Amino acid sequence: MYTRKLKSLDKLKAMNLSKEDFVIYGSAPMVLRGLKEKNHDLDVLVKDSLWEKLSMKYPDKMKGDYLDIDGISFTHTNKGFLDDMDEVMQNSDLIDGYHILSLAETKKWKEKVGGEKHLNDVKVIDEYFSRLEKKL
Repeated sequence: MYTRKLKSLDKLKAMNLSKEDFVIYGSAPMVLRGLKEKNHDLDVLVKDSLWEKLSMKYPDKMKGDYLDIDGISFTHTNKGFLDDMDEVMQNSDLIDGYHILSLAETKKWKEKVGGEKHLNDVKVIDEYFSRLEKKL
């Protein structure tokens, strides 16, 4: 089980959410491929219908466009950093039954978000892709 590496995944599992209503993004796609040692929180992009349920159940956990619940950062908006949610879900990698943002999409997202941390991750992803190309 590859996803056992992810911090806070047990808490996400315990919430019993439909895996078809969210995609895990942020650092998790890199952790799962051994490109980062660990994630500090679990970033989860959810469909609007799930967002409504979560925001009603956890109004005290709301922080702007995010819900922070036990180390899990839920959001329903991608602020233009990702494509349409249905497209994101369709193009995600399925790992242990979870939709995980693909590494190519993770790279695009981190480039758009910017910031030193994210741009350093882009370099790591580029190096990874370069190594894969050399093997082909």
